[in-house]
Amino acid sequence: MKKHIVICLLFLGLQAKAQIETTDFTEVTGSSFTMGNSSYTRESPVRTITVSTFYMTKNAVTNAQYASFLNQYGSQTVKAGEYAGKTLFVTDSWGIANDNGTWKAATGYENYPAIKITWYGANEFCKYYNGRLPTEAEWEYAAKGGKNKNAFTYSGSNTATAVAWFYDNSGHTNKAVGTKTANSIGLFDMSGNVYQWCSDWFGRYNDVNTSGGTDTSGPETGVSKVIRGGYRSLGTTDLHLTHRESLSPDESANFVGFRMVKSTLTTVASDYLNEIKVYPNPVTDILRIDAPDEIKNVEIIDVNGRKIFISTGNKKEFQLKDYAAGIYFVKIDTSSKTEIQKIRIENN
Repeated sequence: MKKHIVICLLFLGLQAKAQIETTDFTEVTGSSFTMGNSSYTRESPVRTITVSTFYMTKNAVTNAQYASFLNQYGSQTVKAGEYAGKTLFVTDSWGIANDNGTWKAATGYENYPAIKITWYGANEFCKYYNGRLPTEAEWEYAAKGGKNKNAFTYSGSNTATAVAWFYDNSGHTNKAVGTKTANSIGLFDMSGNVYQWCSDWFGRYNDVNTSGGTDTSGPETGVSKVIRGGYRSLGTTDLHLTHRESLSPDESANFVGFRMVKSTLTTVASDYLNEIKVYPNPVTDILRIDAPDEIKNVEIIDVNGRKIFISTGNKKEFQLKDYAAGIYFVKIDTSSKTEIQKIRIENN
């Protein structure tokens, strides 16, 4: 009987980075812009902010991308550092589900925004891929079209239905990313669909950075983090580009997602080129490995830690048709690094 292998990269030493590619980003060229809105207290005072060039993912991170991260990362909580032990996410019928020990997007929601992700979970995802969450200033600048300085009410248009999922057209459900028109710099869903986490602690503008500045961020401490962009059930009044809300970093919601930014894209390209790839996914009978340098040793280990197969030398194809269904781990030693990848063998 044919068997299939579902590949789930695990974190071991150097990180495997296949889910966030250079082409997922758009360049946001730096400039100065007017931040805030004098018509709303929590969006005042208006001030001039200068933002350096950065790169932002064109879409919110998807459920499929976040599930892949979880399988690589190997933990439901932050593993180390300042936020060690903090919860990353909560399962949801519109978000992430568990399939016999493997995380996956809920069926039909693979290309929808990753939801029920805490601020800690969004922050850790970005760190894992050598990125970060946008500052609130970066987010508003990008939503307004960056250096294009478009004077639109919503991100990319004065017509909400053209660029946003909101109260009038969403049916109060999340929508797949990238299904509305992008703004002038290629960013989708900066208005509506789901709110998006920013890196800043929330504070009134009159409490911090009132004189503007360069690459500014919010208060050094706080109780809640900024979320931006509005969501599927808001009316147009609360969908304007300067609208801001906040949520505790420990909380998660089915109307809050996030996107990632980087100051440079060089790490994306170099990490991708250095990746060990195990494919195809799914695969029938034969497991194949591509590595950036010479393979020294390959081991297949069962869930009890027993080595059931060892291969030495630069062999890159392995016949697995006689293996019993279940979870296994493939340890790959190359001349530059060691990596473990988790596989599932399933009967067809």
